[in-house]
Amino acid sequence: MRTLKTPPTNLLKVKFSRILNTWLFMVNYMVKFGSKDKRARVVLLSSIATSLVLMNLFLLGTLLSNLYRGDVAYTLVDSAAGSIFVFVITTIISLSLWPKVIDWFESRETNK
Repeated sequence: MRTLKTPPTNLLKVKFSRILNTWLFMVNYMVKFGSKDKRARVVLLSSIATSLVLMNLFLLGTLLSNLYRGDVAYTLVDSAAGSIFVFVITTIISLSLWPKVIDWFESRETNK
């Protein structure tokens, strides 16, 4: 029986698509996952929470419009695709807005 003294270094190589790599680079650039600063985690969690709230409001609007019209205005595919779109767009926008909001709160606390 043959044994390996050193494990192979390249067991798994994953190649992502260009769009996913761009999105991961953008999120990593905005949030800086490697830092020990809690501010980056707060920005990421608050942007995800904001996106989830807005996505739920979108889904509530589509469900209520289907319920009150009587006929189906939006199909299930429309609702799912729209909610994914709303989640992605609001995540991108909130990742750029939350650092400014946190800076404003921190400057307000230091001025007191």
